[in-house]
Amino acid sequence: MGKHKLALLCDFDGTVAKGDVGHRVYTRFGDERWEAINVKWRNGEISSKECLIGEYNLIDASEDEVKDFVMQMEVDLGFTDLVDTCRKNDIPIAIVSDGFDFYINTILEKYGLSNVDALCNKMWFNGRKVELAFPFYEQGCGKCGNCKTLHVKKLKDENRKVIYVGDGLSDKFASRASDVIFAKDELMEYLENNGIEFNRFSSLSDVNNWLVKVLSDSVEITNSQPAYDCVEKPLQKKIKKLKMKKIKKDMGDGRYIIYYDWV
Repeated sequence: MGKHKLALLCDFDGTVAKGDVGHRVYTRFGDERWEAINVKWRNGEISSKECLIGEYNLIDASEDEVKDFVMQMEVDLGFTDLVDTCRKNDIPIAIVSDGFDFYINTILEKYGLSNVDALCNKMWFNGRKVELAFPFYEQGCGKCGNCKTLHVKKLKDENRKVIYVGDGLSDKFASRASDVIFAKDELMEYLENNGIEFNRFSSLSDVNNWLVKVLSDSVEITNSQPAYDCVEKPLQKKIKKLKMKKIKKDMGDGRYIIYYDWV
């Protein structure tokens, strides 16, 4: 504990929350056009801000309808212990999300965690449509609605070692700018493909248990990352080994075609 001033940043959707709440909102109250918009973002054709605006513009619902829906969502119960550990040891902890305060704050309040800072985008209702704002966009590089790397750098400017916890592609820049990374799912795959050191986790209890060991000096912080800006590097593609497979195709009229193909 005495060796480092620490800070901890957690993604929300899929990390603090069980599942992607934002995705569930616009797919539940929007329509299938979100898929084409999302593909453009994944292909790097549009920023996450443009992607979010497109997806959320499809929503047709009242504030109460969305809030009732969001109240059904759950958090990783390890988050409560993680917040408690940080608070007891004067470690700043905050949520950093490219999602929106409306559903994040609703869920935090449900679990008595309203005192946790949520650095995220803004959303409010105008009838059955939503209005969006991106207070951290202009300070970033233009790739993300909320520049998560910005929040990492502010903490590092305070000479803190930043621990970053995330699960998705919106976490890739901020995690690479941090000193210690905890990752799962798409973020884990991205870091593996780029040869970047990280710690796997399945629940936030894993992160809390690690932090408790660090604070008791039984675990050293070793995987410090170099300074990093939001510059994409080519992925180191994994080589897929092909093999021949026998395929039987039903022609629909009682006939079958059997052929072989590489898979």
